[in-house]
Amino acid sequence: MSAGPRPLVRMAPVAAEAIRTEAARTYPAEGCGALLGPDEAVVSEILPLDNTDTSSPRTRFTVSPLDYLAAEDSADARGLKLLGFWHSHPDHPARPSPTDRAYAWPGLLTLVIGVERGSPGEMTAWDVPGQEEPFRQLDLEIVLRKEPT
Repeated sequence: MSAGPRPLVRMAPVAAEAIRTEAARTYPAEGCGALLGPDEAVVSEILPLDNTDTSSPRTRFTVSPLDYLAAEDSADARGLKLLGFWHSHPDHPARPSPTDRAYAWPGLLTLVIGVERGSPGEMTAWDVPGQEEPFRQLDLEIVLRKEPT
């Protein structure tokens, strides 16, 4: 039985560049932020957030509840939705870890960017289709303009 094509997430170049910039800036700690967009398949903006993890910020990230609420408010104020969160993996591949899965919520995107020796690399997008389901990789496309309908 064929799994079929993976769902597609489109990202504006300005959002992808902002993630790369923040991931490099926060290295060697994990950087993180919110993904904002007009619908579930288009990331048009990001909102950098502080990694508040104090025990192991090189290998974990934590978004404070107040920052989460502020991200929702910021999205609402722009007429956008909070689609999920991005974070970096310093000196590790752009693949979600078991810890990432433990904290992932169905319905929210997870974007991971690898940062090798301070240089941002591959970005991958993931979601969790159900409460007990593993991560599912999504196709990620950086788009220059909206496709005609």
